[in-house]
Amino acid sequence: MDPLARRKQENIASYVLGMWQVEDLMRALRFDIERVRQQLIADADTGSSTDLLGWYAGVMARMREQGIERVGHLSEVEEVVNELEYLHKALVEVLNDPDYDALLAKADEGIKTVQQHAGGDPEGPITSALTAVYGVMMLRSQGKTISAETLASDKALRDLLDHLSKHYRQMRRLPGVSMN
Repeated sequence: MDPLARRKQENIASYVLGMWQVEDLMRALRFDIERVRQQLIADADTGSSTDLLGWYAGVMARMREQGIERVGHLSEVEEVVNELEYLHKALVEVLNDPDYDALLAKADEGIKTVQQHAGGDPEGPITSALTAVYGVMMLRSQGKTISAETLASDKALRDLLDHLSKHYRQMRRLPGVSMN
């Protein structure tokens, strides 16, 4: 049972954000399966809790295998982010999608702000957009006050990522295209 499987099919950016959150949760719970059971799946019914516990155990095992216990993302998630970066580049440089271009223009300031905080553009605009949205998610989860400017930027970034996810879903449906 993959609790993020539906997100992966419907909105790939939401899937990436969900996986980043799961990775952080596994780190916060110190890769302790009993803590995962108590804090993340205590209320699930017996059958689904067993499946869910197995899924979390698999995530933890892959994180350990890949040496990302402290920082970083699973290779399967990084692969999706790379695909999104390539799709973004194709939409901007080849397809010239006017709707996407307009959304990118609205999100550009938020992307540049994240890149400045990171010391440039080491990962790409989509990674920066995902990072910004994830940051706002974390602020919300901590009950922090979020400025109107940040909320507006978050909305623009989410709109861009939603549109990109629609293109990703359409691309996956094309014959001969194999993007996991």
